[in-house]
Amino acid sequence: MVVLVFLFICDMFLLNIAFLLSFLVRYGLDMPANFDTYKDNFAFLTFMYMLALTFAGVFKSRFSSLWDLFRRIFLGLFLGVLFGMALVYVFRVKWGSFPSGIFVISFPIALLLTSTFNSLVLGFFRRIKKKIVIIGDKGCVKNWGGGPFVETEHIHSIEELLEHKDVDEVMICERVHEGKEINLLIYLLQKLKVNVVFDPAIYAELLSRNVFDENSVEFLATFIGKKSDCEEFLIRAFDILGSVLVLIVLSPLIIVVAALIKLTSSGSIFYNQVRVAKDGRTFTLYKFKTMISEAEKETGPVMASRDDPRVTKIGRFLRNTRIDELPQLLNVIRGDMSLVGPRPERPYFVNTHKVLKGIRLAVKPGLTGLAQIRGCYDLHPKHKIKYDYLYIQKRSLLLNLYILARTIPLVFLRKGQ
Repeated sequence: MVVLVFLFICDMFLLNIAFLLSFLVRYGLDMPANFDTYKDNFAFLTFMYMLALTFAGVFKSRFSSLWDLFRRIFLGLFLGVLFGMALVYVFRVKWGSFPSGIFVISFPIALLLTSTFNSLVLGFFRRIKKKIVIIGDKGCVKNWGGGPFVETEHIHSIEELLEHKDVDEVMICERVHEGKEINLLIYLLQKLKVNVVFDPAIYAELLSRNVFDENSVEFLATFIGKKSDCEEFLIRAFDILGSVLVLIVLSPLIIVVAALIKLTSSGSIFYNQVRVAKDGRTFTLYKFKTMISEAEKETGPVMASRDDPRVTKIGRFLRNTRIDELPQLLNVIRGDMSLVGPRPERPYFVNTHKVLKGIRLAVKPGLTGLAQIRGCYDLHPKHKIKYDYLYIQKRSLLLNLYILARTIPLVFLRKGQ
């Protein structure tokens, strides 16, 4: 409690330091007349910011990671900026002379000061640590690792999780067989809202599909493939920024392709199709039309092949160069897909081939993936799944960048799927 009170007082001081530095950055040593507005109301302004930081959960007794602390401070200061600018607008008679730009300038300064100071103080008092509950053999901790900012506790059964309220992660070091245990574990993990980590040995056996039954695989798919909040944020940010940039740069090509499709075929220039995404959710996938109209009216759903007779002449060029995939960047921006991941399959094939279910649906589907840079166009699902499992296990922003870099030459060489 003493540490939190100390942080609260120091953060109030640092916030006002950030405002003073903002005035210096904006106006130099000669303070303008509107600086008096800040002097007369700094107490109320400080109270408003501290209220926002408290609401964001900055003054907790423990944080699971530095990223957890940083994102809470970021959110609190962002809310403070919004409240401050709203205050200037609502009470513009009294606050009208207060420069709104000061709120914007003070944000990065306050973020740097408070996040650095709070992380140092909380780290010194060991208030930044991840609490992990281990189910099963203690020896698996040696395989997993850990660190100085990790606190572990070992339990012998899933039922003992009921006694743990303040926990960030559950590490499973034993096999889960019975349906009763699986259902209880699902309930507890949803209630506790924690991450799940599997001992590498258990995970290896899981991928070999010799340990867990089908129901277990479906259950585990909810947790496998999930990375830290920071890693997930970076992957998502890169997906959005990369997709927007590519759409802007290739907009002239997209317009030309759309015009050619319209001139050479009837109907829409786009081909919309239902695909299966993360956790079995369905979404509408967008592609440039490459087949004749009603291509599957007589045959029903059929997997495309390299020399598919249903493909039009311009459609074959679009497929070989993968230009037909460009509209899927809209799916990436919407959050249905990622730039990298297992290719999204149609519900019919997911239901037909069991290997396309379960763990493969643990992450968002992608425009390209390991199976695409290592295989060929009509790679069988049972071969695709090996690459997809490997990607899910090693998934990271750096791996995504590597796969995208390998995809570019394949596009120009007209190889891969």
